[in-house]
Amino acid sequence: PEAQVTSIVARAEGNAFFTEELVAATDLGDRALPTDLADLLLVRLDQFDDSTRLVVRAAAVAGRRVPHALLARVVGIAGGDIDRAVRDAVEANVLVPIGAEGYGFRHALLAEAVYHDLLPGERVRLHAAYADALKSSDLAATAAELARHARLAHDLPTATTASIQAGDAAMSLAGPDEAAAHYEMALEMLSDRALAQAQDIDVVRLAVKASEAALAAGHVFRGLALVQEQLRALPPDAPSIDRARLLVAIANAAVLSDSAVDLLEITTEALELLPESDDSPLRAKALNVHARAHIDRNRDEDAARWAKEALNAASAIGRPDLLAEAQTTMARARERAGDPDASRLSLERTVEEARAAGSSAAELRGLFSLGGLHYEHGRLAEALSVFETACRRAAETWRPWAPYGVDARVMAAIVSYVSGDWDTAAAIVDVTGESPPPMSEAVLGAVSMVVAAGRGDLRGLDLLGELRPWWPREGLTAIHSAGAAIDLYGDSGDLEAAIAVYDDLVATLLELWRNPAFQARIRMSALVLGHLCGAASRSGTNERAALLERAERFVGDARLSAEEGTVRGSQRGPEGEAWLARVAAEHLRLRWLCGVDVPSEDELIGAWQTVVARFEEFGHVFETARSQTRLAAVLRAVGRPAESAELVHKARSTAERLRAQPLLAELRILAGPGHVAEAVAVTRHGEGLTAREAEVLLLVAQGMSNREIATQLYISAKTVSVHVSNILAKLGASGRTEAAAIARRRGLLGSG
Repeated sequence: PEAQVTSIVARAEGNAFFTEELVAATDLGDRALPTDLADLLLVRLDQFDDSTRLVVRAAAVAGRRVPHALLARVVGIAGGDIDRAVRDAVEANVLVPIGAEGYGFRHALLAEAVYHDLLPGERVRLHAAYADALKSSDLAATAAELARHARLAHDLPTATTASIQAGDAAMSLAGPDEAAAHYEMALEMLSDRALAQAQDIDVVRLAVKASEAALAAGHVFRGLALVQEQLRALPPDAPSIDRARLLVAIANAAVLSDSAVDLLEITTEALELLPESDDSPLRAKALNVHARAHIDRNRDEDAARWAKEALNAASAIGRPDLLAEAQTTMARARERAGDPDASRLSLERTVEEARAAGSSAAELRGLFSLGGLHYEHGRLAEALSVFETACRRAAETWRPWAPYGVDARVMAAIVSYVSGDWDTAAAIVDVTGESPPPMSEAVLGAVSMVVAAGRGDLRGLDLLGELRPWWPREGLTAIHSAGAAIDLYGDSGDLEAAIAVYDDLVATLLELWRNPAFQARIRMSALVLGHLCGAASRSGTNERAALLERAERFVGDARLSAEEGTVRGSQRGPEGEAWLARVAAEHLRLRWLCGVDVPSEDELIGAWQTVVARFEEFGHVFETARSQTRLAAVLRAVGRPAESAELVHKARSTAERLRAQPLLAELRILAGPGHVAEAVAVTRHGEGLTAREAEVLLLVAQGMSNREIATQLYISAKTVSVHVSNILAKLGASGRTEAAAIARRRGLLGSG
């Protein structure tokens, strides 16, 4: 994972040997130091006397840097002696001066080796000495330093208080990851209830703060688990306000994740615990997340009503951040009620107000919602601009992995992909040199698979194994990586693997979302149907019948999602309409290829023309080209080569620019070797078949191979191959299956 790579590079500090050793030791744990490497590093200490060794060991306990005054107080060596000891360590290149009054280790791994070589008692005593020194008023120290030394010295009261202070300081400096670690450490120590009571610390408040910090750092499930655990540990006689605080915190985390939490149930309970007369921020938060729970249940009228209450509550207490949250929820309800313009204006105003109020979380949610609104209505340029703004604001506020910030990054990549800027999409999801939370890295990796699939890069399938464990926790990761895998397997001819991925995805999302009509099922069904058509063009008569039978469930799945998956009162967006049209067209194409319940030429052509028009309207560059290719195949087969050639030219231009190898391969099959088939179709199309060609065509339609036909007609397989090529050219067909389908429609196969 990129975070582990970044850690190794930082620890090795440019030393190739150290890098190699740390990579080899990754199975031992993230911060493990190989024994052989540690022994090598510690050889330098053998040349020192006792005073110098003590100075070096004390410096290692301090961390990477230690001020001279603090080091002197901890080791307790007289002024002249400590100067000599430090000089010996500096001259041996173990320590180096840092700034005017401090020292640090020449290499971080040397500090690690020295620290781990200490005996347990030595470590505790040195940490205790540092904690005592840092408590004094004459030495500048951070709460984080004091917390670390006190904890490792087993001074839990001091460590707990300092950890909370360190967490607060980190949050004020936009360091949610560090803050979450400090808060969690305090919670761990406060699991001893006697300690919590003795220090009079509000553990519930601390758990909520830890959860909020984890969410801001992008660790959504961690944030959820922290408050769930605290709720389970809550004593039966705890005040109802404590339970309400934890329920609201759970809801705020759960609404950001694909969890099994029943949002409506827990927010209802939270509001029951809070009197209506309560004008606290907690009730405003509860009202906000309760409104969002109704949105999740498609209860838009109820959502708008509760969001209005949240808005009034936030206004009454002067909380612009909570006001922005309520306005965003109301805007979403308006959009789903069929008023996207009002929703857009409201979101734009909300974003500006949240930014002015300094509420980055509300601003990011508003921007993400606004970008999603543009995307759903096919305004791709506007959507990309808004998502890029959200990414920039997330970085500027030091919350790049926070909810809606990283989500905007994912969507910026998706919009770039749809718009035909695949290089930009790949660059957006590249996390090289970054340290993303695992879930964020997974969803970004899933989008990279989408680009890989479009280009036919089978290395994308290697990533599938890493992403699959995230499917039950993150639906978007599942959808993006599954769609990519279906195409990668299907384009490589492994239909069974493609269908297995589809089935796995559906089973996973049914368990996760409890909704069989999820809209992505339409697109997945369309992809599988396209690969069934590809298999039909390579199959014999008996196999084609089985393929057509298998297709029925994918058509049924898409219809289920189309009929039951659209929210009442809303309309399906242009992308959804395009994929639904694609399902119908692929099904017609499969029936046409299989010669079963064959559609008319006008019906088939009309269906594919609709698909092309829908994808063009939405702006999906690749799917427009892929649909143009399949329409071109139909047009050529029915004797309209000029129209076919024009579409082939357009699709090839797009495929070459995108470096979409599977689509280029489909176009080569359509055009024939060296792109000559288009010309052959124009010059030979319409010629009558010879008697021998008619015989060969009849056997081709029965699914026989060239060798089988040669045996049947007492001619060579090479001669059969020549006859088949002539038949394809005269019929304007791209393959044997298509030739058989054309022959059936034209009555060229006789009564059989």
